[in-house]
Amino acid sequence: MRDALKSNKPSKSAEPFFNDLEKLLDELPLGVFKSSTEGQLEYVNNFLFRLLEREGQTKLGEVESSKNQISSQVKDCVVSGRPLSVKVKDFENSNLFVRVFPIKNGTGKAEGVAGLVEDISGIVSLQGNLHKKINELSILCELGKVLRGTLNLEEILQIVLIGVTAGQGLGFNRAFLLLLNQTGTVLEGELAIGPSNPEEAKRIWDSLLAREQSLEEVLHSYKDALKGRDVLVNQIVKKLKIPLSDERNPLIQSMLNKKAFSISRREGGLGENLFDILQTDQFAVAPLISKDKMLGVIVADNRINQESIEDEDVELLSICAHHASAAIESSQLYLELAEKVSKLAEANRRIAESSQRLLKVEKLSVLGQITSQVAHELRNPMTIIGGFAHSVLKKMSKDNPDHEYIKIIAKETERMEKVLNNVLNFSKPDKSHLEMVNVNDLVDQTFEMMEPEIDSDKISMVKFPSQNLPSVRANSDLIRQALINVFRNAIWAMPRGGILSVTTRQTDKFVKIEVKDTGFGISQEHMNKIFDSFFTTKPEACGLGLTISSEIIKNHGGKIGVGSAEGKGTTFYLELPLADGKLAGESPESLVKS
Repeated sequence: MRDALKSNKPSKSAEPFFNDLEKLLDELPLGVFKSSTEGQLEYVNNFLFRLLEREGQTKLGEVESSKNQISSQVKDCVVSGRPLSVKVKDFENSNLFVRVFPIKNGTGKAEGVAGLVEDISGIVSLQGNLHKKINELSILCELGKVLRGTLNLEEILQIVLIGVTAGQGLGFNRAFLLLLNQTGTVLEGELAIGPSNPEEAKRIWDSLLAREQSLEEVLHSYKDALKGRDVLVNQIVKKLKIPLSDERNPLIQSMLNKKAFSISRREGGLGENLFDILQTDQFAVAPLISKDKMLGVIVADNRINQESIEDEDVELLSICAHHASAAIESSQLYLELAEKVSKLAEANRRIAESSQRLLKVEKLSVLGQITSQVAHELRNPMTIIGGFAHSVLKKMSKDNPDHEYIKIIAKETERMEKVLNNVLNFSKPDKSHLEMVNVNDLVDQTFEMMEPEIDSDKISMVKFPSQNLPSVRANSDLIRQALINVFRNAIWAMPRGGILSVTTRQTDKFVKIEVKDTGFGISQEHMNKIFDSFFTTKPEACGLGLTISSEIIKNHGGKIGVGSAEGKGTTFYLELPLADGKLAGESPESLVKS
């Protein structure tokens, strides 16, 4: 073929030029040829000659040769009259490109064809490497993006493992995640992802490929993807508990040395027990470390397809672990912050409660001072009135029509003095006046005492006493005072009239009194304040009535509550412990029995 050109030798004067040109062409790192219009090669340089010679020695007979393909392209070039460029098919490296150019005479007719044959294997390899690097960067970018979208630790762990095992991600068959425990002394298996056998793997991988999802889409849909899966690998990972002191263990070494690597069983030495637990012959491990703080490790293998783990795979796993480390630490910091915020909120709540208690104590202190002053002012005239009434009563004959009235004045004066004393000491029931009392009788007495205050034309008084109601141990005067305050509140709430009903009944350990009215009710904003000192919505009222009732009931070891609906009425619930119960802060033996 090279001799084909010798038949048309140049003139002797031009011969040195063509010899130098031929030498130059032979040195070129690409093929150069000239052919006739019929595709017959008339000249080839050394580069193309060697390629065609090598192909002739190795190519099978049924496959079209590169020489014939070049000849075919030459004929197409002659027919089209313009340059052509095409890849040579089925060459051993499949990276040869032929470019042909028509050689035209003065009339524009093709007299032959010149061509170049270029081996672009290096370019193709560089392009492949570039594409691979771009794909790797895309994987890490998508993984980082999704990880930044959550602070939930469980979600972060699942996202990381899916990124390691997804075909759109790093593509490992299985991945295991281990974290240091709270004390930082033991590396414990936390979560794993991966099929149990080749059949399951094929089913899962075919399903994921059929969806044609990007890695980001796969990561976002991980919850559905994980349901009912990966049971075996999670059983395996839960077996892994490695003390940080076991420095010969490969996983501990990876953390301590802050280095990712792969290890196989055939290398011998370390990790024999790990190979047995993981049921694999090779795995890669990458440490989870953030700002010199050890968090755990990621372990990955190709147990299903048995593909070898290369250095590039380990490097990618290491970068993935770096992203995971930052996300895990952020999650842990968020949890710590949330816990501190919760503790701070609880502390603020306790401070607020303490402030309320202190305010209440202060109000009660003011109440004590006021009631003390009022009592001292009233006690003297009450004593004088009582003294005169008793004096007149002694001198008056029982047959005198006014005898009974004077007797009532004397008796009520005594009661008023008792009430003054009780108000002064309402925060602690007088134990010397505790007695066994029937709640139904106390209700009847309170109704009688309040008869003058109730307009019977507007308000109906209804009682629903429980029969065989057990007695309670109480100061009857104080309980009547508590009932009077509650009754007055109910009467005030029914300016246009209504029904005031009182029901008594026994519960588990209490005698319960329900005082219900059909008034305008209590608004929700006032429900938590009605027992507070000096809180009132009544004109010309001091706001102590319900406070006193509440303290009286509570200091008898009872409970007081309220329920209301605006526009429908209010119900007060007063509970007093049964006679075998305890008075608040006292033992039964210290109580005075009737």
